[in-house]
Amino acid sequence: MMHYPSEWAWPLAAVLLLLGVVFVVAAVRMRRTRGLSAGRTMALDNVTLHSARLGLAGRPDRILRVGRAIIPEEWKSARRLWPGHVAQMGVYFLLIEERYGVRPSHGFVVLGTGKRHRIENDARLRGWVLDLAEQIREARRALSSPLPVDPRPSQCRACGQRSECDQARA
Repeated sequence: MMHYPSEWAWPLAAVLLLLGVVFVVAAVRMRRTRGLSAGRTMALDNVTLHSARLGLAGRPDRILRVGRAIIPEEWKSARRLWPGHVAQMGVYFLLIEERYGVRPSHGFVVLGTGKRHRIENDARLRGWVLDLAEQIREARRALSSPLPVDPRPSQCRACGQRSECDQARA
């Protein structure tokens, strides 16, 4: 004996199909308003890139493959683009080039408002980022240099760090 769907099955199927279409359209709109671009996601905040040669590391929020190009995206809750965001993107350009052997032509910083800022990977940005990295390395080296002090002996005797200090006085 063959069972045919009841008379409410076809309208239910139509409603479910319509709901599916509504959800897909809503998802596409949400991605667009949040500034997310199309492309195949290679990494989604799960790949930390390192370069021992450059002394840099970073974790882009999203790495896309669009054709043969690799494009990093960084998402920020900020309402405006700051120089640090641009520098961070510059670091990602260097790290991606070293890791994947492909130099990104650009990347995107997506703000909390959904506005997308295209950051070009040019020689000026590259030079600026490498200079900033060297300044940071110099500052870190300076941290390991002892601070010159000239305490009185009574100050040294009362100091809790005396056993760690190579400049302590009797």
